[in-house]
Amino acid sequence: MSVTIIVVAFNSAAILAECLASIPADLPVVVVDNASTDASSAVAKAARADARVIRTPRNLGFGRGANAGFAVVETAFGLLLNADARLMPGVLEVLCAAAQRYPDAGLLAPEIFGDDGALQFGHALPHTPAHKRYLPMPAGDCCMDYVGGSAMFFRMSAFRALGGFDDAIFLYGEDDDICLRMAAAGHALVHVVGGRVVHAGGKSTSPSPRLEWCKAWHQGWSRMHLEAKHRGRAAAWGHLLREWPSLAAKSLLRRGDARHTKWSGRAAGMAAWARGQKATDIGLDPAESQQSA
Repeated sequence: MSVTIIVVAFNSAAILAECLASIPADLPVVVVDNASTDASSAVAKAARADARVIRTPRNLGFGRGANAGFAVVETAFGLLLNADARLMPGVLEVLCAAAQRYPDAGLLAPEIFGDDGALQFGHALPHTPAHKRYLPMPAGDCCMDYVGGSAMFFRMSAFRALGGFDDAIFLYGEDDDICLRMAAAGHALVHVVGGRVVHAGGKSTSPSPRLEWCKAWHQGWSRMHLEAKHRGRAAAWGHLLREWPSLAAKSLLRRGDARHTKWSGRAAGMAAWARGQKATDIGLDPAESQQSA
């Protein structure tokens, strides 16, 4: 199989070994350690001695970290696998066979199941028409507006022709963006049945209330960036005017609600986009960015 596995890790020491152990021993593996403060690099080398570990001097974010991994890929295909996901036996053979059947496919994804056994069947993009948002589970391979997320199998020629993931995005939305660009470039996006990946979900990094707020900040910023990039700045400002007042009001008035962190973070990220701040200048934590400025 002409496939390289790329894993982006950030403080992922607790779950990285299980991910790497699921990868067949004869395949090249690249682990991008995004300036972790834990033992992610050591765990990667202990779990997979032949892995190429790229330790970045600072946290590049997910998409840019993935680009650093893809830059050293020499195989025809590259599978970007979340650190909290693991391959089931035979999934790569299924994906390679599908790539041969569908030469127009630039991006393919296997069936991705959560630890609870539920199929994680992609999601609707912000621009997906309403009549396509709630589709039945496929009985066979099918083309979709969005595939992947925790396991994205790229034809490297198509990935490189697009320039990889959007370097302006630090976290969240990079998968939506590359799906939109793949489709616009004429490549099919194929959901492939018969091969499985198990995705624990939300465990790539050790959780904390502050981290959850920072993630929500980037969700808000990235949504604004995608609106402006794919629908125009007028559409982005329209989205801001519709969504931001409600988020800001709820974050101010409903502090005891369990959703307060997400409301507050998203509102702050959207406001930062409106002020012209760049997510890659901010980094993971806006507070740390202000302290270092």
